[in-house]
Amino acid sequence: MTVTDLAVAAAATYFAVFGTGFVFKPELVERFALRWTDPAGKTEVRCYYGAVSWALAGFLVYLLTQDLAVEALTGVLFLATAVFAVRVIGTIVDGGRTHPYTRMAIPVEAAFVVAVAAVRFLA
Repeated sequence: MTVTDLAVAAAATYFAVFGTGFVFKPELVERFALRWTDPAGKTEVRCYYGAVSWALAGFLVYLLTQDLAVEALTGVLFLATAVFAVRVIGTIVDGGRTHPYTRMAIPVEAAFVVAVAAVRFLA
């Protein structure tokens, strides 16, 4: 295993552990004592809703320029499927199915997963 392989494995482990913590114990967010209306909370929203999205977009464009469109689309499918699955399961567990955001998000995310999967596997 090269140093690069080790770094990628370490990063994957970090994201997997961090993600698992928040999927199974969303109350962990209280440890950060953040509210989106506070300065640090606004920065956190910018980082995890804004910067992470920018980074993913940049990485997808990078893969595309490297002639790795299938790999990029596979990554999009992993991401979209994970978001959709956690949204559906979380909605059931947390009881948020009547919220207007959830009622909009589930069908939109489902359609996105189906569309990406269709392009990935049928094109």
